[in-house]
Amino acid sequence: MASKKFVLVVVAITALSAATLGAQSKAPAVQDSRRFFPDDPLWMDDDMRNIAPVAKDDLSKSYDFVHNTFSKGSALSGPSVNINTLGEVPDSSWFTNRIGVRNMTIDEVLRGPDTIDGPAPGPWEVIGKPKAGITPKFAIRDANGIVFLIKLDPASVPELASSVELIATKIFHAIGYTVPEDFIASMAPRQLRVGKDARFKSEDLEHLLKYQQRQADGTIRVLASRWVPGKVVGSFRFTGTRPDDPNDIYPHELRRELRGLRVFSAWLNHDDARSINSIDSYVEVDGRRFIRHYLQDFGSTLGSGSTSAQQPRGGHEYLIEGDKIRKGLLTFGLWQRDWMKAKYSDLPSLGNIESQVFDPATWKTEYPHPAFEAMDAEDAFWAARIVAQFSDAMIRSIVAASKLSNAEAAEQLTKVIIERRDKVVKHWITGINPLDQFEVRRGLRGPILLFDNAALRLGITAAGETYQTTWSSFDNMTGVERPVSDVEEYSEPVSWIPTTEFGPADPSGARYIVATIRTMNAAFPQWKTPVKVTLRDRGGVIDIVGIDRSGAGARVGSTTNN
Repeated sequence: MASKKFVLVVVAITALSAATLGAQSKAPAVQDSRRFFPDDPLWMDDDMRNIAPVAKDDLSKSYDFVHNTFSKGSALSGPSVNINTLGEVPDSSWFTNRIGVRNMTIDEVLRGPDTIDGPAPGPWEVIGKPKAGITPKFAIRDANGIVFLIKLDPASVPELASSVELIATKIFHAIGYTVPEDFIASMAPRQLRVGKDARFKSEDLEHLLKYQQRQADGTIRVLASRWVPGKVVGSFRFTGTRPDDPNDIYPHELRRELRGLRVFSAWLNHDDARSINSIDSYVEVDGRRFIRHYLQDFGSTLGSGSTSAQQPRGGHEYLIEGDKIRKGLLTFGLWQRDWMKAKYSDLPSLGNIESQVFDPATWKTEYPHPAFEAMDAEDAFWAARIVAQFSDAMIRSIVAASKLSNAEAAEQLTKVIIERRDKVVKHWITGINPLDQFEVRRGLRGPILLFDNAALRLGITAAGETYQTTWSSFDNMTGVERPVSDVEEYSEPVSWIPTTEFGPADPSGARYIVATIRTMNAAFPQWKTPVKVTLRDRGGVIDIVGIDRSGAGARVGSTTNN
């Protein structure tokens, strides 16, 4: 008998497929069994439709911790379901493809989400102090009437929290997430005045600023985060869907961009990647009102722990791990974890961040994360290819934008981010058959299928592998594949397309053929698991409509440490 979880997954995926493909007809008579439709691959999810106003959904920080630490089995498992036929994540209210699908200039990355140049000079009215979070902060309205959240660096480690938040914001935006507009700004205490409705006294403000380090001109360095557009209606969870949002049809733990977030978070040591550091905002765009989903509050990334340097445990162990607690007690605290051997810079503006002990496979958030636990090898491959797009020069420029006053600190931080990038890419790119960049071109004897080996292109492996390809005609109405070729083996990533062997035409007139490609490399036996590439012929125009890596999609699952 199928397990309850399996049944739930089947039911969820069946419902989601029907919603995504759209009802071709409301009549229940005949179900269209086509695997591919004329508009595939889809690059936009229809999840920004107009919806009625929603109530604010406040998430308890304590509940989130307890539920995810001690509750097991509540999340769905299985492959990501919000992907197109190429295995890519379409643009949506959650994610916008950027550096993963096109070249971005350094200037584009540095601009990030910003639509203005930061708070306007002149008087700033203090309008309140948010209750959530541990970072010292208050809200202001600048001279242009724009609201910002002003975040202060810890007095003991000036520049630390503001620099990492700026860096993370630029990187996560370039990846494709929606993030606030963040700015490094200089604030003169004399330009502040407390508004009459602030519920915040002048004495409170003086206390907040009392121990802040002054710059040479007497100003205080701050992180100014622009208030997000729309009406904040809570945070999103990493499981399930939001019941009052009809656009939210994919279980969050089955969304590739939320599962792949584990790879990006490991790279930047974003161990605070949890629901309370997200925002759901009810926005209006072109007359439509819907919920847009934000990642925010990156003060606990890289070497920062928001109000201090990152704890050495951060990124290596959950807050509570019973086996490790017991082992520590039994050895009277003498047991040494690997992370205890890590060496950190003595520069205070870097905090505790390093790249030598860091292991992408065992990296952890503060407590178990359901979407990260659900990540499979396909999700990780998708994310690692995006990480690889950040060049050394780009990373160096992003760090420079954080305006660290110590040049040596900036250089050290750049080096660590680059080294962690390389570790992340190497680990997750090689986990499955790393073929990508598929392309149809005209050859001397007809059309050819070209592709690339991401591991070879990125310098992770040396040349030497071979590629085995078999071709099958494909019937789009029945899903039946019929072999039409013997195994072809090449030392180069290329294969001739047998144009006379496309399957029967579907109702749109399109015909299909499938290339099943294995990469043969003794050092990586997992590469034998094939990538299946479906080509479509529409009146002599051949394009790539499907990339299937599902045979390699083993769940990565929970992490372990020594």
